[in-house]
Amino acid sequence: MFPLHKATCTGSGHGSNTGRAAQQEGTWWRWRRPRPAAVPRLASFCGHLVTALLCMGPWSAAGAATPAAPVQVSPVTASDVTLEAQGLQLLNGNRLTEALAAFQAALPLRLARLGADAAETAALLGHLGETQYHLGQTAMALVTFQQILAAVEGREGGGTPAAAVALASVGLLQLELEQWAGARTTLTTALAHLDALNPTGTVDTGVVLFGLGRLAVRQGDDVGALGFLRRALPLYEAALGPDAPEIAAVQETLGFTELRQQLILPARQHLGEALATVQRRYGQDAPAVGRLAGALALAYTDAPPGLQDHGRAMTYHRLFAQAFFAAQLAAFRNLDSAAKVQFNALARDQFTRYFEAVFIERMVDEAGSRPVVRAAFESWLTFKGSASALENGLSALLSRSDPALRARIRSYLDLRGELATLSTAPPLTVQDAARTAVRLAELRARLTALEQSLSGELGRFQDVLLAGRITLDQLQGVLRRGEVYLDYVWTDTNVFAYAYTWDGRFEVQWLPLMGKVAATYEALRRGAEAGLSEDALRPQATFLYDMLIRPLSSTFQGATSLIVSPDGPLNFLPFELLSDGRHSLLERFALRYVPSGRDLLRLRRRPAVAPTSPAAVFGNPAYWAVPQAQTPPPPETTGRGAVSGGGDPAGETAATLSEVLRGTVFAALPGTGTEAQTVSALLGNDTRVFLGADASDLQLFGLSSPRVLHIGTHGFFLQQAWERRALPNPMLRAGLALAGAQTAVSEGSGEGLLTGLQLAGLHLDGTDLVVLSACETGLGDAVAGEGVAGLNQAFLTAGAQRIVLSQWKVPDTQTAELMAAFYARYTRGTEAAEALRQAKLTMKRRGLPPRDWAAFLLSGG
Repeated sequence: MFPLHKATCTGSGHGSNTGRAAQQEGTWWRWRRPRPAAVPRLASFCGHLVTALLCMGPWSAAGAATPAAPVQVSPVTASDVTLEAQGLQLLNGNRLTEALAAFQAALPLRLARLGADAAETAALLGHLGETQYHLGQTAMALVTFQQILAAVEGREGGGTPAAAVALASVGLLQLELEQWAGARTTLTTALAHLDALNPTGTVDTGVVLFGLGRLAVRQGDDVGALGFLRRALPLYEAALGPDAPEIAAVQETLGFTELRQQLILPARQHLGEALATVQRRYGQDAPAVGRLAGALALAYTDAPPGLQDHGRAMTYHRLFAQAFFAAQLAAFRNLDSAAKVQFNALARDQFTRYFEAVFIERMVDEAGSRPVVRAAFESWLTFKGSASALENGLSALLSRSDPALRARIRSYLDLRGELATLSTAPPLTVQDAARTAVRLAELRARLTALEQSLSGELGRFQDVLLAGRITLDQLQGVLRRGEVYLDYVWTDTNVFAYAYTWDGRFEVQWLPLMGKVAATYEALRRGAEAGLSEDALRPQATFLYDMLIRPLSSTFQGATSLIVSPDGPLNFLPFELLSDGRHSLLERFALRYVPSGRDLLRLRRRPAVAPTSPAAVFGNPAYWAVPQAQTPPPPETTGRGAVSGGGDPAGETAATLSEVLRGTVFAALPGTGTEAQTVSALLGNDTRVFLGADASDLQLFGLSSPRVLHIGTHGFFLQQAWERRALPNPMLRAGLALAGAQTAVSEGSGEGLLTGLQLAGLHLDGTDLVVLSACETGLGDAVAGEGVAGLNQAFLTAGAQRIVLSQWKVPDTQTAELMAAFYARYTRGTEAAEALRQAKLTMKRRGLPPRDWAAFLLSGG
C-alpha cells in the first residue's frame, strides 16, 4: 500500500442534466489537480488518485495548507533516509518543487544502497510519483509507477496485494491521461487480481471499480458504469465510514449517471447524500455544492409528473448560483481570458435551467415569486460579462493603478500588438517563418501568464473592474431619467427577457421561440442590407417586436431611451427597425447598446477623464500607400466594404491576415474624404485631419485620448469557415483598412491592416466618442453571455466611452450624409444616442431605405 494525502474537497461531475448531458465525464467543472495538505492519510495511493481526480473543478480552488517549517535539504551529505523524511515534510507543507528535489536526490542513493527491487525503493518511488502528479507531471508520474509495478512484480510476482495496487495506480494515471484502451486493460487486470485475493472486496477493490465506472462514463457506457459504481459504493462505505469525502465522490458520479438514465429516485438519494457530506465538511460555497445542487434541481424538475417538485428545485437552483459565484470569484484570480470564457460557458446551461424554474415559479405565484425573480435577474447581471470584466476594464485600470501595475498592463497590450502584427504579414523566408513561429509561441505563453497575473488584481480593484456581484440597486443607480434597461438571455429554444426602469419598475418574460426569431431576424437583416423598403420589411419588424419588445412594453411609460444588452444572435439585430405596426422603436426612443449591465455600470461609474488632445478625423486612406509603377490604384466604390477575392486559395488554410485577404480589393472611398472635411468643420478648428497617405496606422497610434475619433474607411469581419480555421481568434478577423492596406494584401506587408487585437492597444481613455464610419464594424463572434468579440470590444478595451458601429455594408454617399447630420446635432450638445436617432429619422423621412441609415448603432455608456 502506498501512502497518500487526503484531498481538500470532493466532487465529480458526469453530465449536467437529463436527456441533454454529454455522455462523457465532466461538464463545466473539469478536473483540476489539488495540492496535498497536511491531513490524515488513507490506505493507498490509488485511492488518493481517485480523490484527487474528483476533488476539483474549474471553479474551485485548493485549500491553502499551513506552511511547514523551513526544511534544509543537503543532498551532498544527507542519507537517502534523511532525504526521504525531508521530502515527506516538504510534501506535507505543500512545497512541491522542493519535495520533488529531495526525493530525486534520495533515489540514486537508495538504488545504490538497496537496489531497484527493494520494498523501500518502491516506497520512495511512490512518494516521487505522488509529487510528480501534484505538480502536473502526470506522464512522468505514470513512468514512475510503471517502475514501481515492475519492481514489485520482479520481487513478489504479479498476484500479490502490492502488485495489484501498483497496477491499479498505473491504470488510474492512464485514465487521467486519456489512454482509454490501456486504462481499461490495466484496471480490469487489477480488479481480477484484487478479486482473487479477496472475493468480498476491499477499499482498493472499490477504488478500481470506481475508476472503471468513470472510464465507462467517459466512453458513453452508462449501463456499464452503473454496475461498477454500485458495486464500488458499499466497499467505500464499509472501509471509510459514511462521512468520508471519497464516498461523496462515488455517490456524485453514481447520481449523475442515474440521472441521465432517468432513475430519478436513486439519483436524488445519492446526490442528496453527497451534497450533505460536502456541506458538512467544506461549507456552502464549496465547488461540489454548486455541482450537486444543480444536478438535484434537475432531478426535481426533469422527472415524471408525479415526482416533480418545482419548489424544491428552486431551492437547489439558488444554492447552485451561490456556490458558483463564490468559486468563480476565486478561480478568476488565476485564469487567463480564454479560460474564463470557457469556465462560464460550461455553466451557462445550468443558469438557463435556473431561469426556466424561476418563470415556472412566477406562473404559479406571481406576487410571491418577486424576490425569486429579482434574485435570478441579479444572478444574470453578475454572470453576463464577468469573463470580460478585466479585458473591458483595462483602460480604467490604467488610470487608477500603481506604476508597477500600469507597466504590466502596457506590456500586455504591447505584446498583443506584436502578436497581431506577426499574424498579419506572412514571413518572407523559411528562416523567417521558423523564427516567427517560435516568437508567436513565446508571445502566447507570455500573454497567458500576464492575463493570469492581471487577474490577481480583480479583488484589489473591485471598484474599477466590478468583478463581483451586480445588483439591481447598482443598476438603477446609473440609469438616467427616462431610461429602460433591456436584457436578454438567448438559448436554442427560448429567450428570457428582462426590463428594468430608471424608477425601479421591473418586468420579466419567458419567450418560447423555437428558433423562429433567429430565422426572422436574419430575413430582416438581409432585406435591410439589400435595400428593401420599410414596408417590405414590416412583417419581420412587427413579428420581432411582438416577440421581443411587446411583452416588456408595460415598462415603457414615460421612457425616452432604451439601453439594450442583447445575447447570442440578438447582438446583430437592428432593434431600431422593430415596429408595433404604427411606429418603429427608432421613432419612439433613442437606443444604445451595451455588452452587459456590468459594462454599463463600469462606463458610467468610472471617474471622468478629460481628453488630452483635440478631435481626430481619418478619411479616404491611400490604400496603395506606395505608388505602383505598373499597377493602377484600385477603383472608386459606392460602398465601404472590401471586395472579397472569393475564397480559400487552393483550399489551403492561411496563417496570416494578409494571406486570408489575398484577392481582396480595398476600393478608393472619395466620399470619406468629403465626409472627413465636413466632420472636422463641425468638430472645430483644432480638429486634426488625416487624409490619403496620412490616414495611416502610424498617425492613429500616435494619438492620445482625442476628444472624438472618427475613422472613415473600409471595415471587415472575416466569417467564412476557412477564414475561421485560418484565424481562430475573432479579434484577428475584425479590422479596419488604413493607408497601405492594399499594398499589405497584394505584397504581404503588415502596414495598413489593423485588427481588433491591435486597436485594443490605442490610448483612448478620455475619448468621449469613436465613430467607425465603415462597413460591418459591429460584427464579430457572439460569445454567449459576453457580447461580441470584435471591434466594439477592442475600442471598449482601449477606453472609449461610446462607439458608433455598423451592422452591414453601407453605401458611401448616404453614409457621409448620415454622419454630417449626426455631427451637426452632436456638436451642438445633443447626447450621442439622441443625435444618431435624429440623423436616422432625417434620412428615413426623406424616404431612404433602412440600408442607408439603420446599420449604425451606438454602443457604450
